Amino acid sequence: MAIPDVILLKAGPLTEEEWVVMRKHPDMAVELLAPIRFLRPTLDIPQCHHEKWDGTGYPAGLRSTAIPLTARAFAVVDVFDALTSDRPYRAAWTLERALQHIQAGAGTHFDPQIVTVFLEMLQQT
Repeated sequence: MAIPDVILLKAGPLTEEEWVVMRKHPDMAVELLAPIRFLRPTLDIPQCHHEKWDGTGYPAGLRSTAIPLTARAFAVVDVFDALTSDRPYRAAWTLERALQHIQAGAGTHFDPQIVTVFLEMLQQT
């Protein structure tokens, strides 16, 4: 949310300055959504969905269970959706490749228990 199209739709790698802008989007999302009363209980999702299980994410560098459960779950779904969708800078990945990426990120990028549940749910469909 609130990221200029020139950055979102860029075909090549982002510059460091563009990454600075990109990393502001969780805070911008919270600012935009906070006035909507019924969304307030869920603001931890946009605020924390780029945090990583190993603490290397942003904006606060939270790790492990310090990241709200809802944001940990959303992070897996968000990355899966991003990988399996066409983007200006790359074609959509296959389901198999995206799932391998998600599995590889269990314990570093993603909560490993969330990944396990996500994969089990996909097998049920």
